[in-house]
Amino acid sequence: MPRYRRHMGADADVIPFALRSWKQVEKGFSSGDINAAFMDIAQAMYLFDKGLAISMLMFTHRAGSRIIVPKQIRKLADFKGKSVLIPHRLSVQHMLVHRLLSAGKLKIADLEKSKESIQIEPIPYPLMPEMANSNLDGDIAAFICPAPFDYAGGKKNGFRPLLISRDLWKDHPGSVFVVHQDLLKTKGENLALMVRCLLDGARRLDRQIFSPDTDENGIERMSASFLGLSVEQTQQALKASGITYCPKLLVPDMQILKIVLDYMRTNMKVSLTGTNLNGFIKPEFIHTALSEI
Repeated sequence: MPRYRRHMGADADVIPFALRSWKQVEKGFSSGDINAAFMDIAQAMYLFDKGLAISMLMFTHRAGSRIIVPKQIRKLADFKGKSVLIPHRLSVQHMLVHRLLSAGKLKIADLEKSKESIQIEPIPYPLMPEMANSNLDGDIAAFICPAPFDYAGGKKNGFRPLLISRDLWKDHPGSVFVVHQDLLKTKGENLALMVRCLLDGARRLDRQIFSPDTDENGIERMSASFLGLSVEQTQQALKASGITYCPKLLVPDMQILKIVLDYMRTNMKVSLTGTNLNGFIKPEFIHTALSEI
């Protein structure tokens, strides 16, 4: 956020760092070691339901995941008796896979895996391409993860994209920006600034998609230092992931949250029963930022 640094006090520097799994994010956020985080909406609602005093300020992306399959998988029936890798049990990717398999009348394994059932396995998404490339026994039917991690590998062993997640649910929610509620009182001005930075970042990425030469050096530096990816991998991810810039889709939407909540606890039997989302969303930050565009 270099263009905004002049507005930030010495005690308000933001230190961004990447973690390798949603489990690490959950642990750090729950312990208070992490003050704010980008996490999956289902995971954030789960933590709020468990009593963690957190608030959601904005959606940070809608759509943007892909289901990747090996070359021998041609149709959904080929998934039978195999595994599908998801990033976390409490993730929108899990929900989308569940909806896809259920629509195909396929059986999802419970405690035991049969020849016909499909095992859904939570795996940190940075490891998914590596596992796919070493899938010698062919028991992995697919993996789903957000771009650009799906570009980190897989192609050399014949893996290919089956579909983009927006094909399963257009403009579905993904990750959200959540903060500990005490920050709303002590760092409200800085949080408002950060939301404006994220909004500006979304516009910059959108320009990068349609004019990839506009800021190649900046993209290359961020890709290499923060994501460990080449600029080519990042460019491919931006073009093929289905991500588009639409300001109104960044605003927290209680109806969208309830759709995810109801499906996961009713159809997937995930223990989110009794969730009260009152006080969870704080849309005033993104509304203020959008009013300044």
